Amino acid sequence: MNRYDVRYMQLVEEKLLNIINKISTVTDVAADLNVTRQTIYTWKARYERFGIDGLIKDRKKRSDTPHNKTSEAVEQLVITTARTYWQDGVEALADHIQRLYNLTINPTTVYRILKRSGIRYGEHHPRTTKRWKIKLYSHQVPGLELQMDTTFPFGYKQGRVIYTIIDDATRWVYAWTYTTANAENTLDFIIRVQSQVLFPIQKIRTDQGSEFKNYMVQAYFTTHGIVHRLNTPYCPEENGKIERFHRTLNEKCVVGLYASDSLDTLQYRITLFLQYYNYQKRHRGLGMEGMTPMKKLASYKNWG
Repeated sequence: MNRYDVRYMQLVEEKLLNIINKISTVTDVAADLNVTRQTIYTWKARYERFGIDGLIKDRKKRSDTPHNKTSEAVEQLVITTARTYWQDGVEALADHIQRLYNLTINPTTVYRILKRSGIRYGEHHPRTTKRWKIKLYSHQVPGLELQMDTTFPFGYKQGRVIYTIIDDATRWVYAWTYTTANAENTLDFIIRVQSQVLFPIQKIRTDQGSEFKNYMVQAYFTTHGIVHRLNTPYCPEENGKIERFHRTLNEKCVVGLYASDSLDTLQYRITLFLQYYNYQKRHRGLGMEGMTPMKKLASYKNWG
């Protein structure tokens, strides 16, 4: 026991004697030592029975007992998984560990390991620092509103555009690749969506792009009883779910591909990713409760 510990035990002894001699109360001493009242009662009982030696032995026992710390093997597994899936958060990393190694680990534990090891969440990792959240919303009826948009993974002039759509309630997504964004491709994409979707589409929300506002597209919406809702200009947050999907698509799907790759190659990669996203990826956004889009869809009753 070092000099500091000896001095601290002497201070504890002095405080306990004040309690025994009714000079101080347990509450006051607990506040002075920054411990709980139960701890003071425990120390008092040990002191009254064994004296100062009881306090010293108790402190040595506590200091020699390791904290409930994760084993080095599990910590290394978490670190390796985090480096492999560098774009995923702690919940998704816990899912990967469960899926790959059949090991259940709390996301909070994953966070603590990554922070303690300096992998993430420190002051030198601004990408993983906490940010203010905007007010979120989520519809409760599949098909009530779908968000549709386009993304250009290699730039606007590379002849590659991905049409995307996501259901607000279930996060079910669909995507298809084209060489350009225009009214004809928009109509083709909507028809493809209708052939794949498992619920009636009531409303589609888009931005102010001309490929969505074209009269042919508007006529198709009217004929099929689909409400078309346009976002407020310069407010992409109104299509926040599809914008977030675009980030996921860029980070986990099209990474490693190039504009020179064929449309078939790009679409093949996207199709594989959609299978994972809709059937295997657990979502923790508002209202999802860790379910996949297909499980979320199955949880609704009488939604048709």
